[in-house]
Amino acid sequence: MEEVKKDLTKEEAYWREHHAAQPYANKNLPYEHYAPAYRTGYEGALKYTGKKFEYIEDELVLDYEKSAPSAPLPWDHARHAVHAAWTKLSNEITPLDPSRGVRTGF
Repeated sequence: MEEVKKDLTKEEAYWREHHAAQPYANKNLPYEHYAPAYRTGYEGALKYTGKKFEYIEDELVLDYEKSAPSAPLPWDHARHAVHAAWTKLSNEITPLDPSRGVRTGF
């Protein structure tokens, strides 16, 4: 369990550092507005291991709303951050994700 906490702490630090460079990040909103969304994504990747994002998105919406009932971002804005954090931990690489390497064969 300590290992998981350490990983989550590393994930939070990663997103705090890299948030501003994300294409979906509203430059007028600080990281703290997106933090619950990132947390939902990286915690969800551990909770729903082996499942694809699109198949459990409804569960992630509920997780986001439960964990941050007064979250500053509605789901349609938070979704991008949730998916980014999910993708990073779940190794779900998409063809349009240049920061994760080049995929061929598409």
